[in-house]
Amino acid sequence: MKVNITTLLLVFSFLVLNGCSKATTPQQADIAVFEQFLSENPISSISPSIDVASIYMPGDPLFEGVLNIQRNLWGKAEKALKPLVDKNDPNALYWSALISYSGSIKSTPIARKMLLQSAKLGNPYAALFFAPDNHQCQMYFPNECSEQWVEKAQKLFAEQAKTGDVRAVYYSVTLKPELTHEEYIDAIVQAAENYYYYPLVEYSNNIVKLSNPDKDLETLGVKLLNYARFNNFVPAIDALGDYEAKNNRLHSDEMKRLNEQGLKLGSKISWRSYRNNALEDKSLTETQKYIAAKATDLFNGDDFGLSFTHPPKEKEALIAANKEAQAKADAVKKVIYIDGAHATMFYSRSDIQ
Repeated sequence: MKVNITTLLLVFSFLVLNGCSKATTPQQADIAVFEQFLSENPISSISPSIDVASIYMPGDPLFEGVLNIQRNLWGKAEKALKPLVDKNDPNALYWSALISYSGSIKSTPIARKMLLQSAKLGNPYAALFFAPDNHQCQMYFPNECSEQWVEKAQKLFAEQAKTGDVRAVYYSVTLKPELTHEEYIDAIVQAAENYYYYPLVEYSNNIVKLSNPDKDLETLGVKLLNYARFNNFVPAIDALGDYEAKNNRLHSDEMKRLNEQGLKLGSKISWRSYRNNALEDKSLTETQKYIAAKATDLFNGDDFGLSFTHPPKEKEALIAANKEAQAKADAVKKVIYIDGAHATMFYSRSDIQ
């Protein structure tokens, strides 16, 4: 079995809040700004703690539901979110709508109703869903897409920013109609200083994913991705893996380190790599291959590998194997890294041979 790692490292970002524009295009002058940031916040190895500005923490009513969305366990997510959806919680309405609007002809109108209700109740990401340039809105609800929703989102972010919400602070700045490049870069730095790393990763990806990036900016982009990676931010781990694959280093020591880190933190891409490597490893027993495939299925519902394994025939051996697989899945850190603007729910299943 051969796996095209580049394809696996594609992640769906639900809302594109900052399209490529003059204000957001990386510039040579950025290097000095970010080098100063890195010098003031030095980190050169993986932090023992996970300093990520998660939207929900364990114990929050929405934690289990959103964590299961992150892990592609939509059935569990829907069950966890339903009590809050029934109470018209705007955030639960938004997340529940995301996993249902493209599911079927019947679920699409229900999702539309939930998204509109969520937006009216004050969820800025639901409001932005109906932005005219959101292709998902244009695809499913074209009659609802309007600039008025963008204006509403801007007002909602501005209000939330007053409470210190790091995401709201960032988007209240970067959604400004007359955003300058200096404001954009400063917003990225401030977000990173408050452990919100998506803007840093997005900025870096706009450099390193180019076919022929400027070398100085490319070096900066990798440094910034490593900064977020050392702080245990999964999208940065995946972006660096993508960079390794782009440069034909699929089996490099760095790729192995990235996958090892991603496996502990819940990167779906790292988990798929773990499962595929186990299936290809001729030194492993059939039971060991089954455990890897079963653990991946338990972690994020990806049961593809089970079709290529042979579970133990004896009852006691099967129970032991399933127990070990469950322990592997349970060992993954329960940290939410997705947010309303980055619902990383879909990724390619193609190019598996």
